[in-house]
Amino acid sequence: MKKGSSQLLDLAILSLLKRGELHGYQIRKSLAEMAGPLFQFSYGSLYPALARLEERGAVVSSTALFPNYISSTGSLSGDLATGSQWEHRGAIATGYDRSLRTKRTYTLTDLGEKLFDQLFENTQTVSETDFMAWIYLAEEKKFALVLERAKERLAKLESAKRRTFGLLLNDSVSLALPRRETHRRLADIYEAEIAFIKGLIEKLSGIVSP
Repeated sequence: MKKGSSQLLDLAILSLLKRGELHGYQIRKSLAEMAGPLFQFSYGSLYPALARLEERGAVVSSTALFPNYISSTGSLSGDLATGSQWEHRGAIATGYDRSLRTKRTYTLTDLGEKLFDQLFENTQTVSETDFMAWIYLAEEKKFALVLERAKERLAKLESAKRRTFGLLLNDSVSLALPRRETHRRLADIYEAEIAFIKGLIEKLSGIVSP
């Protein structure tokens, strides 16, 4: 996983744990529910990220008893409530119970709160998907920084768009057809993201105090 994506995963986990303790499956499910394809991380990257955050003191983990199988309620809040009921039952159970198993839950620490702020300010967002994910994780107190980064990204995109259109205008004859089509598609992508960022800047400008 690239460094930027790794930082975004850490950010997303910390953001989720701000709402309360969760176990690994709940974190994975919540990532998918948060913003669909923006946070499609595998178990293979999730648990190393949790271990990394725990090593840094940003989260602490503990084990709790759960049933071997819990039917999904269809919502995260419902699943959490069901899990809490079973955790209480496990706490009062005595002896070995085959219907129960342990799961590791994770809780955010004060250091984790500070790390979220640090990562949010320093995470690099090269791709459009990373930038969108970064925006999604922004809290209101971060809107001024998002506005600043959006303006920077807009300037870069407009410059890239001008270069792309310049290639199309200056080399319309010499460029092979597949290459011309590639440049046209790239220009369309730039235009779409530019339109989105301009709308974002307009909204944030009305929220962030000058």
